[in-house]
Amino acid sequence: MTTNDLKGHGIQSLELGLDILKKIADQDKPLTITEIANLCGMSKSKLHRYLTSFCRCGFLAKQDDLRYSLGTELILLGLKTSEKLDVKEISGPYLTALRERLNETVALAIWGENGPFFLRWEESNRAVNLGIRAGSQVSVTRSAPGKLFAAYLPQSRTLELVKRELPNGELEQAAFYNEMEEVKRKGYAVTQGTLIPGISAISCPVFGQNGEIIAAITVVGLIDTLDVSENSETIPIIMEQCLSLSHSLGYQKKFSYV
Repeated sequence: MTTNDLKGHGIQSLELGLDILKKIADQDKPLTITEIANLCGMSKSKLHRYLTSFCRCGFLAKQDDLRYSLGTELILLGLKTSEKLDVKEISGPYLTALRERLNETVALAIWGENGPFFLRWEESNRAVNLGIRAGSQVSVTRSAPGKLFAAYLPQSRTLELVKRELPNGELEQAAFYNEMEEVKRKGYAVTQGTLIPGISAISCPVFGQNGEIIAAITVVGLIDTLDVSENSETIPIIMEQCLSLSHSLGYQKKFSYV
């Protein structure tokens, strides 16, 4: 749909009804009609007609205590939509925006059977050949996206690969997972020269509708030019793009990196 199409006349009552649904969906608990009326700035008598229609079509459910929550039909509609979302395609504008703003190489990684691998790779304008392209598999314990997935995924999904890369016993593996708790607390992972000498990387998570990590956006650059310190101005920029992409994929929370 073009911008001109969006400027045309719409159905005001429909737009108002959808706004009511959005406000209910933003809350983490069932709501009374009074609470919904306060959220929407609408009289209860007018609001009641919308709520009745939404309950009839299954978009809302009215509980025995007269509170309203999202209905099964609306949830199923959301699930069907999320199944059609392709993170590789949807991430394109976000990766491009980061590359142009930072002038660094930006990549999208997902988790596969053998660990993380890069799905998209957007080169910077810098004359640096990193030797990594889309399709490249990377280490779980030595790469920024690998650490990120190890922090956010259930340990059962990463342990065998961690054992393979850290074969010196349970103490070494336990120390790694302790480090991953710090990664999860901060909301990002960094590496400096561990995967490729002279190269730094910052990786932040992309969440799906169910709140689980589904991808990682990684910015890669020279150690001398990419600041990976806690005071880095680059890290919040990456986080902001990851959160925007997460919302495009159905993630509802405003911020959950810490």
